[in-house]
Amino acid sequence: MTMQTQPNPETRFDRGAWLTLMVAIAWILYPLSASLLTMQFPSDGWGTIRTGADGTYRVTAHLADAPSPLQFDDVIVAVNGQALNAKDPSPLPPNLKVGQSVQYTIQRDGQRLDVEITLLKPGTAGYIYGLISRLQASPRDFIVATLSFLVVALAFFLRPRNLGARYLMAIFSFYFAIQWFGFGVTEMYAFTWPSLLIFFSSFTGASWGWYFFPSLALMPLAFPVVKAPLRRFPRLLPMLLYGIPFILSAIASALVIVTRDYGWTGLLVPVYIFPLVLTVISIFGSLIHNWLTLREPVARAQLRWVTLGLGGGLGIPFAVLLTALLTSTNNTFSGNVADYILWSILLLPISLAIAITRYRLFDIDLIIRRTLQYTLLTGLLALVYFGGVVILQGILGPLTGSANSPIVTVITTLSIAALFTPLRRRVQDFIDRRFFRKKYDAQQVLAAFALTARDETDLAALTGELQRVVQETLQPEHVSVWLRKQ
Repeated sequence: MTMQTQPNPETRFDRGAWLTLMVAIAWILYPLSASLLTMQFPSDGWGTIRTGADGTYRVTAHLADAPSPLQFDDVIVAVNGQALNAKDPSPLPPNLKVGQSVQYTIQRDGQRLDVEITLLKPGTAGYIYGLISRLQASPRDFIVATLSFLVVALAFFLRPRNLGARYLMAIFSFYFAIQWFGFGVTEMYAFTWPSLLIFFSSFTGASWGWYFFPSLALMPLAFPVVKAPLRRFPRLLPMLLYGIPFILSAIASALVIVTRDYGWTGLLVPVYIFPLVLTVISIFGSLIHNWLTLREPVARAQLRWVTLGLGGGLGIPFAVLLTALLTSTNNTFSGNVADYILWSILLLPISLAIAITRYRLFDIDLIIRRTLQYTLLTGLLALVYFGGVVILQGILGPLTGSANSPIVTVITTLSIAALFTPLRRRVQDFIDRRFFRKKYDAQQVLAAFALTARDETDLAALTGELQRVVQETLQPEHVSVWLRKQ
């Protein structure tokens, strides 16, 4: 009789999986189309952002391969002699045309300058030029977004019916699309566009509140096990989390067109704070509840991967960057810290993808053990090295007459080499006893059995000892030993 393995139902596409895929594709096409459309209207050919409540704009990106009197970090304070303010649209002349001249008053290096701007239409070539400029300025952001999306997409296609994979696909397809395609001409020229394009521009800017944070809040409720709120209200809960901010954002974007004031979207900040707070509660609440209640080995292994991803991919970058910003007055240092630590965001999609696909699922224990082991070992060896240098310099310095004797370096280096292996064993034993007690006890039992098997000559006694060892280490319901006759 042959046994047929049942196919994993999570590997087959259903209507929910196809809907998730269509939403992901839509998020890639939507900002790309909207950004390309904004490039088809006359502008100064630069990307800018508002600098504050005074309504001025700071120049951030060149979107056209054409000479311009503007430079990066210029601050535009007036147009045709009229000062910019946060309440009114930019005082641009009506019916702008390519080749038309507009006078800007800019702030550059503490000086006010009047410059003549010739309007142009960036077009598709300008979009490509702007994309290349952004890639050159910050390649890390694009690499992280691309690798994250590829890893998540692979997990989704391998487990399309897994609810966690769907929400993960929703989150990182949005992140990928906004990073790559979510830029265009500044809102300084927004009210020269058609009304529908103004609406979609405002609506897209609000998408972090009505799409990203609700998806992030639902993700911990869906994986590794579906939690009670989502299990009891599988349709109602997502509809509320997505629907309420969606409707309010649509109303605010419509009011932007009517009143010609982008301030309406700013009024929705408290509304967007709610899904952000709910995200934090959902993450911590689900993790704590899962750690206290999950007993199934696969689910607990998945939970460890989820914890690693959230802790390493979100917790560590947030803590390090917050510490750098609070303790350092050097912006260059803070920027360098950000350049390196933001790479750790990749831990989030990679860890969750492993947990979802169950590929080498139980390697998480080995990873945690090795990480703890070599982190502690590195710290101890560094302490020994620097402590040895200081002590030996104090002893040998007066004898050799040199403050930096090479003898000290040689002695401390040899000491480290001699200490590495025994110290590594002791650190590993300490970690196993403290954090992996069951595994440590099993290893001790097996080591004792190896000694018994080497010295024992009575087959009955050896068989009894084997049964005891199996019962103690594996704890099965029943143990039988079958001996083959020679």
